[in-house]
Amino acid sequence: MEREISKITHPEIMVVPSTTPNGIGVLLIPGGSYKRVAFDKEGVDTAIKLSSKGYTVFVMTYRMPADGHKEGNRVSLADAQRAMRIIRSQSASLGLKHIGVIGFSAGGHITSSLATCFEMETYESIDDLELISARPDFFSLMYPVISMDETIGHPGSRLQLLGSSPDEDSLIAFSTETNVTSRTPPCFLVHASDDKAVKVENSIVFWQALKTHQVPTEIHLFENGGHGFGIRDTIGLPVEAWPQLFDIWVKRHFH
Repeated sequence: MEREISKITHPEIMVVPSTTPNGIGVLLIPGGSYKRVAFDKEGVDTAIKLSSKGYTVFVMTYRMPADGHKEGNRVSLADAQRAMRIIRSQSASLGLKHIGVIGFSAGGHITSSLATCFEMETYESIDDLELISARPDFFSLMYPVISMDETIGHPGSRLQLLGSSPDEDSLIAFSTETNVTSRTPPCFLVHASDDKAVKVENSIVFWQALKTHQVPTEIHLFENGGHGFGIRDTIGLPVEAWPQLFDIWVKRHFH
């Protein structure tokens, strides 16, 4: 099954608990070129896999930048910030000591924005949850959209975010590698070298920015895997190893 959800007006969070909880929560932000949310392939499938490893998983939907919301082209980031605050507000009752995020493709752009701009005011204050930090404890980027640079950027995502004639300031501001600081949390990156949709250079420039600012990071560049493999399209390919590598990395940092 593959549900691709579009025209979202009320974002939702689906919780996938684990029967053997390890105290770590993971928010999943699926991709979809900033047009739709690939809810099953990059959301539910991954949630089931990670919950079997002990993670309490949250799959979110989010609004799109070109749909005319008052938050404008920061609306998807606003939804991610709100999701993190909601999850953190429930962390004690859920037994969570650490909360991270995994973003896929365009969801990787949202995730890298969240990890670098977690204090940005993207929406009007709603309630006391705004006092809770939206900063993840760690994050993972799966074949992410990162840069708005014409040479390596993903044209479809750039068009949805910035329109057909973006100015230079916007191109820089939405190239998330430019927003990395020493306060950016640890990051785990995965990309396939044969990705024809989102160039592998996106992950490389982000990794370089993390290294420049001495942020703990690990990157895996696989020879084969293409784009959008999630969990179900990894069987028999080098990228099949990513969930286990991610699990090892997280537990090395937080156990």
